[in-house]
Amino acid sequence: MQAYRVSALLLAAALASATPRSTQAAAAGAGLGVSREAAATALAAHTFQRLDGGALTLADLKGQVVVVDLWATWCAPCRRELPRLDALDHALQAAGGRVLAVSLDTDHGNIQRFIRDHALHLSVFADGPEGLAKQLALTNVPVAVVLDRDGRVVYVTNRSDDAAVAELRDQAMRLLAGHAVAASSNEGGSR
Repeated sequence: MQAYRVSALLLAAALASATPRSTQAAAAGAGLGVSREAAATALAAHTFQRLDGGALTLADLKGQVVVVDLWATWCAPCRRELPRLDALDHALQAAGGRVLAVSLDTDHGNIQRFIRDHALHLSVFADGPEGLAKQLALTNVPVAVVLDRDGRVVYVTNRSDDAAVAELRDQAMRLLAGHAVAASSNEGGSR
């Protein structure tokens, strides 16, 4: 248990001290540190663990536009972003989409307190630092990925300010309306 806690603390320190990637890297689609194809493969093969013990895969959401947000309770930008993503989830569900909030926390109690304290209703999953964060070699959080109805990654960002959440909404709503969205990445900038 102690080794796991140390591992989580080291990941937290590494993520907190990471600097944003260059604009050139963002233009090349390096928002997750891997190609969009690798991100799509990792997400498609991943089983998301609910806090109540249930599980979900992206195959369960076939035909829906999905925003996957990787976050942590110890991440200040994430704490500011999650209530806005909760509102986005409400808007997307009305149109056939949803937001999955995937926490990198190891302590489920911290996640549950955060959800309760912020009156969140979106789907929250516990993944820890050894799940997608490790598989995708994330260097910072939050990271949000928009997937189209076929599970293709069409947008990636590590920004969490109001403009970034508005862009997530725009990307998802275009997909829900049946409009093609050019695959893109947007990272850096304000948190």
